[in-house]
Amino acid sequence: MERSDFQKELEHFDEIVGIIRRKLEKLYSEKAPLQERLLRERKEMWEDNRHLIRDFDDVIFLNTQETIVKSVEQQLAWNEADIQRHTKMEKSPYFGRVDFAEGETGEEDTIYIGTYSLTEAESQEIYVVDWRAPISSMFYQFDPGPAWFQVNGHKNEVEITGKRQYRIEEGRLLAVYDTDSSMYDDILGAALSEYSDHKLKVIVGSIQREQNGAIRSDTKASCLVYGLAGSGKTSIGLHRLAYVLYCNRDTIKSENILILSNNSIFGSYISAILPDLGERPAKQKVFADILEAFLEEGLEAEDYYSQLKALEGPFADGRRRWIQVKYSADMIGYCREYFASFPFQIPEIRYGEEVLVSPELLRNRLDAGHYQTFQSRLERLEHLARKAIEDFFLLHREEIRNGIADSMAEQNEPLSEKEVNIRYKKDRQECIQAALEQIRSLNSVDSREQMPKAFAGFLHGTGMWDGEAEREAERMARSLERGKLLYEDALLYLFVKELMGEVAPFSDIFHTVIDESQDYSLLQLHIVKYLFPKSSFTLLGDICQTVNSVTTIQRYEDYGQVFGDDLVRIRLSRCYRSSSQINGLAFRLIGEANRPEGYSYFDRPVKKPRYVICRDMFSCLAPILEGLEQYRSLAVIVDSEEDALAVKSRLGGEAQLILSPDDELRGRLVVIPLLLAKGLEFDAVILFNCIRSNAGNAHMRRKVYLGCTRALHELYFVEGEGLPEELRECEGYMEIVEDK
Repeated sequence: MERSDFQKELEHFDEIVGIIRRKLEKLYSEKAPLQERLLRERKEMWEDNRHLIRDFDDVIFLNTQETIVKSVEQQLAWNEADIQRHTKMEKSPYFGRVDFAEGETGEEDTIYIGTYSLTEAESQEIYVVDWRAPISSMFYQFDPGPAWFQVNGHKNEVEITGKRQYRIEEGRLLAVYDTDSSMYDDILGAALSEYSDHKLKVIVGSIQREQNGAIRSDTKASCLVYGLAGSGKTSIGLHRLAYVLYCNRDTIKSENILILSNNSIFGSYISAILPDLGERPAKQKVFADILEAFLEEGLEAEDYYSQLKALEGPFADGRRRWIQVKYSADMIGYCREYFASFPFQIPEIRYGEEVLVSPELLRNRLDAGHYQTFQSRLERLEHLARKAIEDFFLLHREEIRNGIADSMAEQNEPLSEKEVNIRYKKDRQECIQAALEQIRSLNSVDSREQMPKAFAGFLHGTGMWDGEAEREAERMARSLERGKLLYEDALLYLFVKELMGEVAPFSDIFHTVIDESQDYSLLQLHIVKYLFPKSSFTLLGDICQTVNSVTTIQRYEDYGQVFGDDLVRIRLSRCYRSSSQINGLAFRLIGEANRPEGYSYFDRPVKKPRYVICRDMFSCLAPILEGLEQYRSLAVIVDSEEDALAVKSRLGGEAQLILSPDDELRGRLVVIPLLLAKGLEFDAVILFNCIRSNAGNAHMRRKVYLGCTRALHELYFVEGEGLPEELRECEGYMEIVEDK
């Protein structure tokens, strides 16, 4: 780029920063009066004697004052949000530029693209376009040449004549690049080489073409975003949330969006994304909290991570067998059908000595329909009973009225025409109420009894019922009586409660992101789908990160069983997180048989992973950590809780120990078990005793792959022995060091 051209960019940058600063001055000048007005209005509302509410006028006054206070509070909140947004813009107002000519007119135009839009209120001139706007998609999707963008279903064809990207830090324009796809890789490489802290970062300036497609996928449809570790799934899922909010501003707010994960560690890791994109934080829930909330008092469930540990134990074969049954599509389908066609007891409905409708007739009418749930079938039975009574009373209206009049006359209490009508309606309502109470009494079904019954019924129907099956059904029943459930039993119990209509779904959630969705069983996904009936979903997954074949999704096709055949599937085929050498090792670990074709990784060389063999493994930690002082985030990842405690004891106060899924990342150096590290990333990682701890484990390679791919720049293995035979082919991807 010529110097004169860079000078023009500097002048434009200074102009934009000047506009932002003037807007900030205006916003700050408006803030103080708003704060003063809010204090004044609150004082008038609560200190005025009329808050004692002496008469109706006082009620009107208070309602009016409350409306005024809420309005001023909202104005102040908008003002503060605008100040925060423009303060961030002052440091980095934009990151890209697209020059283009209109396809039909040839008229030339230029847009600057930033994290937020910048407009002039009076003239409505647009200085910076929000990265989520339809026209901004050209920056991510096309190189110079023919291009297009779509607005409200209309395709606008243009010719891109130039693209630029900017390096702006702390309010200073440092560099300008004329870019195409090849140049973009250089810029991306520089971004990926930066050191990381314990917060996921906004990536609007480095979104790749395939990632852009995932973010801008139909916001009304459910979408599966899948790919290997480090392909950007979590970042893309959260940026997609910001895009959903942008496209549905009138109907969806941040409080209508949910981020669902398996632990709170992930919640702290992603907490800054939406606020940094100018949106209010979305709701975050851990699935375990949802499960606990819907288990009635007196019931408690084993946690998810305890289940995973138990399944790796030497005597877990029987448990694995029954989990596979409980989580199977066949079992789920059987439960749905069992409760949708539940054999309700139907009473004989009478009015006096008269039979209004027989149980047989009601059952025939009930069985003529098809129902999705137990509750819908019960409601239909109650409707049929009510309708039969109403029809009977209508058909025999005069006869019933005359009977009422004669009866009262015999008691020397003659009734007027109006009083007879009132008694007629009262008798009809009492008959309906008695029938409904009888139906509910006869069909007072206990979900605690129904879960083992449904389980046993399924096994009988499939020919799997035997002595072992009977003992398992009895164990489930006893665990419900004692109030302590295995994790898989708690899931099945919640599913049964859903099918019986005992669980109220969340009707205020319109979009849900499920991180690490491959770790959810089919049963769990069905539960989630029921709980959020008005929600579309963004599912983020990598089946290569599943560390057992019992509780997890094993094929991407399985998602369709829950979310339907119209689920949009988007594969992210390139890995960006780790260095070339770490990715090379990771690809080797999962092997060609497990890794589908078409995956690649970004070429960012740093150094080979180092495999350190040391008899006293703890003594190796300090020297390795001393060589990693330049990094902002470090992790010692272990396989077991025992190793975590031992490492923490050796490292002392400088290390944060994380053992619970409820913990939050705080320290620069953390000691964390492998399963809790899922979804996280660190500048450098030491995998401590993770290979030897998994000797003989059928999923060892995947566990080591999971650990490797947490590292951005440097990776170390600390082991007491050399590579086991089953990993011998990985030796060429490591530097083997023996520390005696």
